[in-house]
Amino acid sequence: MGDHSKRELYGLLLNLVGIPSVSPSAESENRIARFIHDSFQDLSYFQENRGDLRLLPLEGDPLGRHLVFAIVRARKRTADTVILMGHMDVVGTEACGFLAPLAFSPEEYTERIASVAIPRDARKDLESGEWLFGRGVADMKSGVAAGMDLLMEAAENPGKYDANVAVLFVPDEENNSGGMLSGSSCLARFQKEESLRYLACIDLEPTFATGDDARPTIYLGSIGKINPFFFCAGKETHVGEYYEGFCAAPVISRINLMLDGNPEYADSLFGKSYPPFGCMRQMDLRREYSATIMTKAFAFYSYLTSTRLPGQILSEMRGIAMEALEASIEKYRENTSSFAAMGGTTSKPRDWEPTVVSFDELSDMAEKVLGDGYARFMDETVGSAPEGSDERVRAALLVESMVELCGIPGPMAVIGFLPPWYPHRSNLGETRGEKVVADAASATAGEMERRFGLPLDIRPFFEGVSDLSYCGFQGDSSEMEVFARNMPGWGRPYRIPVEALAELDIPILNLGPVGKDAHKNTERIHLPFMLEVFPNILRFVVERIIEGYRS
Repeated sequence: MGDHSKRELYGLLLNLVGIPSVSPSAESENRIARFIHDSFQDLSYFQENRGDLRLLPLEGDPLGRHLVFAIVRARKRTADTVILMGHMDVVGTEACGFLAPLAFSPEEYTERIASVAIPRDARKDLESGEWLFGRGVADMKSGVAAGMDLLMEAAENPGKYDANVAVLFVPDEENNSGGMLSGSSCLARFQKEESLRYLACIDLEPTFATGDDARPTIYLGSIGKINPFFFCAGKETHVGEYYEGFCAAPVISRINLMLDGNPEYADSLFGKSYPPFGCMRQMDLRREYSATIMTKAFAFYSYLTSTRLPGQILSEMRGIAMEALEASIEKYRENTSSFAAMGGTTSKPRDWEPTVVSFDELSDMAEKVLGDGYARFMDETVGSAPEGSDERVRAALLVESMVELCGIPGPMAVIGFLPPWYPHRSNLGETRGEKVVADAASATAGEMERRFGLPLDIRPFFEGVSDLSYCGFQGDSSEMEVFARNMPGWGRPYRIPVEALAELDIPILNLGPVGKDAHKNTERIHLPFMLEVFPNILRFVVERIIEGYRS
């Protein structure tokens, strides 16, 4: 890559980073989408083929954001298409402290961060002069810049590749992946209406590692992530008559002790295990102080998956909730009897019957109670959450309201899922496409060693979750329905495009620049690799994927 081309790519990176596209934001996320669109618009190819460059609104997005899809079609007409993908949004700059106003000016930020106390590894990189610091330089505007650069080159010479080359750049990845959820519907529509055949989708996310592990890496799949929740209810009573009621705290606490960080539940594939349930939030649903014991509690978890699907996870959750309820009831009986033996004024232990229902079952109960008023109840309850509440809080409110509506006595638990859901995508070598991209990854590793003297690690999963999760679905489509039926507020507004994912089966890879410390104040990108090596390696892997389908 010549010095002029490197300067152009570097300038493009600075321009992209200079747009503070913190998600969610109608103004800045649309601004960067418009910048990318306009950067392509004046190219002669798109002047002659205006329909191949599209600025498309996200379906049902309350912020009115847009994604960018552009395709350069090969001179010889073909359906075969390789997609380069990336997200345009970034996380906020709170972690950058007093340097936050400079986070989108990476050259100045890199200069000024020298005065900040940063980890030894980051200090070493800074002093090398080879790393650029700033918000979004790694996650993931360097990848977006490289994808734009490759498409611009293809537009100048549509005969370069023996297949179509497309880019899909989306907003909102850092929140609920609303951009790619809409993008997958677009891809399914283009597949049908324009008879496109997707050879592969290459995400341009940076290396997901730190320290000495931050080496060039190509990932054959993308880890899954699902958010299970537990709602627990007991029976109210005054604290002065504690044993006349049933506290929800011991139940939710037992669930947390059983699940949080427990390797027994870690999912695994190819001999490697991935982190199990991690508690993201545990809360009492009390809205004011009173002398009543805690009777409602809510907790949800992040769970990484490599093989497990919603049906199996929900079944395990049911057993966990029932075990926690039964253990809490048994402990209640022991405590009540012990207190009475100590001369405490209490009646004999009450008989409690534990109940566990899925959110799907709870919804059926509520619909029988409400009949035609069910949909209105759902909308009004979700809409009654305090302004600014996120979807997890709205879900807890909906479950609580449904339990009260249905009059389900405690002690009880409701189980289900919260957004977002990233289904895992793994390369099992079972399809032609999976074999082609795996072979292309191996060839790319060999090419990088031969041409640049650098190793390229090959790993089964990109472990930071990615939008590659929505390039299809591995498993029976009924599993998507299990998730949908057990997610409070499905479609208000979060939903996954079940039909589109069932229609798509795009082989995937992730190959990006070498970055470190995404989301931290020391987020940075290795400039020599990004400007000199990565563009060449990206072209190579695209060519090898196309060749793989021809052989």
